[in-house]
Amino acid sequence: MKNVLKLGLTALVLSSSAWLAGCASDGSSESASIVTNAGPGGFYEGATMVAKVNLHPDTSRGKLYSLNYQQPGLIPMCAEVVIKDIDEKAIEFTYFGQTYTYLWEKHTRKAGESLAENFNEFFGESCDQAAVAKLSKIDQDGIKSGIPKVGMSKQGILFAMGRPPIHANPNLDSNTWMYWLNKFKRQAIEFNDQGIVTEVRL
Repeated sequence: MKNVLKLGLTALVLSSSAWLAGCASDGSSESASIVTNAGPGGFYEGATMVAKVNLHPDTSRGKLYSLNYQQPGLIPMCAEVVIKDIDEKAIEFTYFGQTYTYLWEKHTRKAGESLAENFNEFFGESCDQAAVAKLSKIDQDGIKSGIPKVGMSKQGILFAMGRPPIHANPNLDSNTWMYWLNKFKRQAIEFNDQGIVTEVRL
């Protein structure tokens, strides 16, 4: 497989996740931000990165999708992963001894988001536990479980579930965010005008 793609690295360095300042605790006693031993852009083969948000992989198949399917598995916020290989349409990484393949699927590609930009939505060089500590208890409970709950804030949902797929949610101003549980089943998160979840529906 190919080494780090120059265009992908450039896109990663230039892009940033404006909606996310950091991420929550992985359950350790540390209260400060975790900074990994990553180089420029934090994105290269051999780099250690952390999950900015909860990730929901298909654990049995070892797959995580750029469309952010909400599968039963959980890679918690601030969990450390090690990038093993970067290819044109996939990134291979390990977490807790298991290898996962991060797939850049067609809907994200057609929406104009590069693999590096998409990956950077979910992984970074650091995570800020203080960001979650400032949220409500119901937000923190939802983030810990990785499950959306009525009463959570938009920021809480982003931490708990990650950014909703860009092809169906080009911006986050809408009061309805659409996620996919799998290729065939969707889940809608409804917010009121104050950005608080009022309904979670299939």
